[in-house]
Amino acid sequence: MNPEDFLKSLVDYEKQPAYDYDLNRFIRFLKQLNAPQHKLRNVIHVGGTKGKGTCVAILASCLAQSGYTVGQYTSPHLADLNERIRINNTPITNKELTYYINKIKHTKPKNRPKCKKSGGSDTVKKPKSKGLRTFFETLTAIAFLHFVRRKTDFAILEVGLGGRLDATNAVNPLISMITKIGYDHTALLGDTLPQIAREKAGIIKYRGKLVTIKQRPAVQRIITKQCRLKSCSLQYAQEQHIIKVLEHTIEGSNLQISGQLGRFKAFLPLPGMHQVENLLLVLSVIDELRTMGFDLPIRAVRQGIRQTDLRGRFDIVSPKNPALRRRARKPLVIFDVAHNRDSFEALDMNIKTLKIRDFYLIFGSSYGKDISYAIRNIFPKAKKVVLVRADNPRAIRQEDIYIKAKRYQQNMTIASSVQQAIEYIKSIAGKNNIIIITGSFYLWQPTW
Repeated sequence: MNPEDFLKSLVDYEKQPAYDYDLNRFIRFLKQLNAPQHKLRNVIHVGGTKGKGTCVAILASCLAQSGYTVGQYTSPHLADLNERIRINNTPITNKELTYYINKIKHTKPKNRPKCKKSGGSDTVKKPKSKGLRTFFETLTAIAFLHFVRRKTDFAILEVGLGGRLDATNAVNPLISMITKIGYDHTALLGDTLPQIAREKAGIIKYRGKLVTIKQRPAVQRIITKQCRLKSCSLQYAQEQHIIKVLEHTIEGSNLQISGQLGRFKAFLPLPGMHQVENLLLVLSVIDELRTMGFDLPIRAVRQGIRQTDLRGRFDIVSPKNPALRRRARKPLVIFDVAHNRDSFEALDMNIKTLKIRDFYLIFGSSYGKDISYAIRNIFPKAKKVVLVRADNPRAIRQEDIYIKAKRYQQNMTIASSVQQAIEYIKSIAGKNNIIIITGSFYLWQPTW
């Protein structure tokens, strides 16, 4: 069986309306694999709501430019499942995936996940092999095994959901990082910020090191309390560096950085002030690592920032050639994975900062996501909104979004796919227009 087909046959709580998070049971499962989580070198654990993937990408790039071998584990993926597990930005191969799957399949038949409903009436099929874990837990175990086998110098792990019970929380990190915490996955993590924050703060370790940003007061109180209870050092990124934006462009931002690492200029190829905030977190982690004795020259840090490779974050997917963009070969097609209130606010700020007008919006989302900010603030700015259904069993029907949004935008239509929506807009739009596609990771097209 193709490794991706096999992994997709497992219980997948990213797509099915159920959950069963039992970290202790997963740790017992890892013990059957000789506890690879304890053999990882220099783990950086990244939790929070918004910006986790960005922080992983920037930090990994800076470490790789400094000469280190860096493992990255992120989720979800855009084009290909293999991209979740990378070493120096090179995805794991199907051959390697098959090797680890065979290793896992031969573990003792214990710890089969139970399936609990999460609000809906759908039932979830249990995996046929009793020795196998869920989709995410199996991938997490593969990431651990892969990084150990390849002897990575660093393993940067992004929390999948929440933190306290997440499979990645089986590790003992060198440094933990918590990005901005906001509302997301409320059906599982809680309806209030304190409830969500308690789950996210579950990655804080006894006598560990935590780097974060100044959070909303209710969130900050919980993080501070947890750090105090666990004797964990707490560092706020804003207290270590100041970043001045010299120029915002659709390609990224030219920055002046000053603080613990000195004073230098850098170009971040990820547009938006929220990405500057994520960079602040990364710089704070780099300073901690330098304090610990790791060799991270500023020239390598600057180069790492410039060469950050992260798809789907205000990503110009067409035309791909910058020269064509400069010649005004338009419409520009921009894809953004925004899917909750905070990320929609960041997208809206990019639209305002970059003075984007006359844009068309292609939108689709999943049940359980708070899309109210997008409907009230982004939909009215668009010349026209084309509603599509994401490639996900939990995707919201276009008609349901239409009913919610018609009060704020009258010029809407429905398309059967993202590609059909793009072709339709191109047929009615002028060359100087922009198409923005947003609302879900699952709107990504493999052809981009």
